[in-house]
Amino acid sequence: MINILYHYGIMQKIVVSLGELLQAVMGTTICESVNSVANIFLGMNDSPLLLKPYLEELTVSEIHAVMTSGFASVAGSLLAGYISFGAEASHLITASVMSAPAALCYSKLIYPETEEVTATKETIQLLKSEYASALDAACNGAAIAIEIVLRVAAILIAFISAIHFLNGVLSWMGILIGFDGGSTWTLETAVGYVFMPVSFIMGVPWDECQLVGRLIGIKTMVNEFSAFKEMGQMILRKRTKMIATYAICGFSNPGSIGITISALSVLIPKKRSTITSTVFSAFVAGEITCFMSACIAALLIPDHLL
Repeated sequence: MINILYHYGIMQKIVVSLGELLQAVMGTTICESVNSVANIFLGMNDSPLLLKPYLEELTVSEIHAVMTSGFASVAGSLLAGYISFGAEASHLITASVMSAPAALCYSKLIYPETEEVTATKETIQLLKSEYASALDAACNGAAIAIEIVLRVAAILIAFISAIHFLNGVLSWMGILIGFDGGSTWTLETAVGYVFMPVSFIMGVPWDECQLVGRLIGIKTMVNEFSAFKEMGQMILRKRTKMIATYAICGFSNPGSIGITISALSVLIPKKRSTITSTVFSAFVAGEITCFMSACIAALLIPDHLL
C-alpha cells in the first residue's frame, strides 16, 4: 500500500506536508523534518532515499538527525510482526508518530546545528515514482517486504547466536562459583538489572522493573523484534506492558548501527567519516527518545484506556 501511494504521489505529499508542519513548529530544516516523518511509514534505510539527490548537501547535525530518527522509530512494514507477539497496535502507531518530533528534539540537544544549511524548502524536490503502474508498485512493495523480512531474520540469527554464545560462557563461569538453576548468569539478566532504575523512572512498578529492564536490554543488545517476542511470553500489568511497548519501539541496536553505516555510506560516500563518527551518538539519542516517549505515555494515558 505504501508503494502504491508513493507511485501516485500521495505518500510524498503526506510526508512533505507533515515535514513542513514539523519544520514550522520545531524550527528544524526541511530535509531532517521530511526524513523524520518518512520514518513513520518507511524503514530507516528507505526514508533517506526520498531525499537522495540532496543528502551530500546535509550538514553534520542534519545527518545526525537523520540517523537518530531511524534509531528512534520502527518501519511501518514490521508493525504486523510486533502485533502478532501481543503488542497493542494503537500504542505502536502512537509511539511511531511521537518519535518523529521527539527524535529531532533529542538529536539537536546532543548535536546542535552550527553550519549553514544549503538544502532548503525552496531548493529540494522529492523523487518521483519509478514504477510503471500501480501493479508494478504493489509487486515491488511485496518484494521489498520479503527483503526486509529476510534481513531481519538474518540479523536475528546472527545476534541471537552471539547472545547465546555469551550466555553459555557466563553460565559456565557462574556454575564454577555456585550459580546454577534459577540463578544462572545470563547477559539479559545482567542488563536487566542495569536498566531497572530506568524502568522505575518511566513509571514501572518496582516488582516488574527487572522484567522491563530485561526487555530493554534485549532490544538494545539484540533488536526490538526479539524484545517484542519476549514480551509476548511475559505476564505483565497492562500499564507495565504499555510502558514497555513505548520503551522498546525503536531500531536502536547494534545491528541497526551496522545497517545505518553501510546504507548511508553507499548513498553519501564522501561523508562516511561523518557518519561513523556520529552514529553512536545518534544511537544514544534514539534510545533516549524511546525512553522519553514511554515516560510521556505513562503520564498521559489513563488506566481506563489501557
